[in-house]
Amino acid sequence: MRAANRWVVLCVLSLSLLVVALDLTVLNVALPTLATELQPSSVQLLWMVDVYSLVVAGLLISAGTLGDRMGRKFFLCLGFGVFGAASAVAAWAQNPEMLIVGRALLGLGAALIMPSTLSIIRNIFTDRRERTLALGIWASVSAAGAAVGPVVGGFLLEHFWWGSVFLVNLPIMLLALAAGLLLVPESKHPDPPRWDALSALLSICGLIALVYGIQRVGADGLTLHGTGVGLVGVVLLVGLVLRLLRVEDPLIDLKLFKHRAFAVGVVSVVLAMFGMGGLMLLLTQHWQFVNGASPLESGLRLLPLVLATMIGAPCMSFIVPRYGTRYAMALGLLLIGAAFFVLIGVDTDTDYWVFAIALVGIGAGAGCAMTAASDVIMSTAPAESAGGAAGIEETSYELGNGLSVAIMGSVASAMFRRQMDDPVAGVDPKSMDLAREGIADAVAVARQLPGGTGRALERQADDSFASAFGITSIFTGSMLIVVMVVVFFAIPRTAGMSTKGGGEQSDAPSGPEGRGPDAAGSDEAGPAEVGPEGAKQLDTGHS
Repeated sequence: MRAANRWVVLCVLSLSLLVVALDLTVLNVALPTLATELQPSSVQLLWMVDVYSLVVAGLLISAGTLGDRMGRKFFLCLGFGVFGAASAVAAWAQNPEMLIVGRALLGLGAALIMPSTLSIIRNIFTDRRERTLALGIWASVSAAGAAVGPVVGGFLLEHFWWGSVFLVNLPIMLLALAAGLLLVPESKHPDPPRWDALSALLSICGLIALVYGIQRVGADGLTLHGTGVGLVGVVLLVGLVLRLLRVEDPLIDLKLFKHRAFAVGVVSVVLAMFGMGGLMLLLTQHWQFVNGASPLESGLRLLPLVLATMIGAPCMSFIVPRYGTRYAMALGLLLIGAAFFVLIGVDTDTDYWVFAIALVGIGAGAGCAMTAASDVIMSTAPAESAGGAAGIEETSYELGNGLSVAIMGSVASAMFRRQMDDPVAGVDPKSMDLAREGIADAVAVARQLPGGTGRALERQADDSFASAFGITSIFTGSMLIVVMVVVFFAIPRTAGMSTKGGGEQSDAPSGPEGRGPDAAGSDEAGPAEVGPEGAKQLDTGHS
């Protein structure tokens, strides 16, 4: 495939990924309007938010492996169609049930699109350095979409009706579908193994149950319902692993995890998303409930994170070949951890430039860590099985984001309740107990109380949340620094580095089963990925 065409295809993939990532956060801004217009129950409102990420997390691995078998371009374009149609369903929903169905279909479309974008990049960018740059752009767009979601949502709600936050997807998906059909080359596994439906079912049910349990623990604490569903998910996933080790044609190849760089790369993706998602959670609450910013203003304040990610991620195409994956991942996690230490002294009057410094650190660090991790994950996996590896990586993104809400949210909530122990004069015990549930509840209670009493409760809540923010930052920053040291020593020193002859070092063991696909340099250096019969790997319509 010609070089110019590869970059045009990357633009198509990035555009679609931007919309998918944006839909992860855009609904948060529209929730108050939706609650007024559709009048959902509290359970329905919860499902409006959560069903998208649940469907995405559950289907990513199965969709990625099916794309390897049936064609990645086919699954990508199918995803475009489903996502566009689902956007129309959600935009014109007449009741909560219809909107929940629309959001679930959006999750289905996203699950088809996301692993397809990564696996197509793996197959069309055969040069390691070019692929690292392409993955850096991919990571930048993904982070940008999630960060600007509240900005786009706030702008649309100020000028149009609530359905516009979904309807805006439709023309973009139609454009992406036309471009995908015309420009993206088809590729698939030349000799696909038997499809293991039982493993796929265990994967879907296990991941949905695990992610749902994490979400509920993050929102409600260690309740029997949330922990029980989460444990069911763990049991199902353990059953999946045992089956994958036993069957002749596994759904995903667990031997990939024997490569230390691959395994550490997956963990690094989880941690990078953990840091980014956790910081965005705490910052938006601080700005909206402590400083009184609107959702649109909060979204605009996140822009330094987006810009830093867009700079840090593509730089990995120069850092990884020269210094290796070890230093690139360690640098990223170090920047994320250090950013949290900047926020230790946050209080109610902290200037914005302090947050901006932390956002730049988080953005640059996440860009470095996610790009280096994506590079090693996709380079370790054989090109014919790229969809399965992409599904694993994308699932790691979802788990990292979910864990950030569950763990950092729980730590912040526990610290907030502890700081709110002292009662406020004039506030009855029942209202005080409700105010201790979280900063949003405290602000709501304070605004229902008369004059000075309400202001006193709000001041205590603001101070308590700022204190909890600082303690959570110490906990998260320390954890990330410790993990950074472990990552540094776990990854082989030469992993990802260019050799004098222009090739790439690999940590994979030698031999027909252990040799990493990029051990000899770019994919064009030899027949390592062509298959036993020497057949042409890509079923493409382009030279």
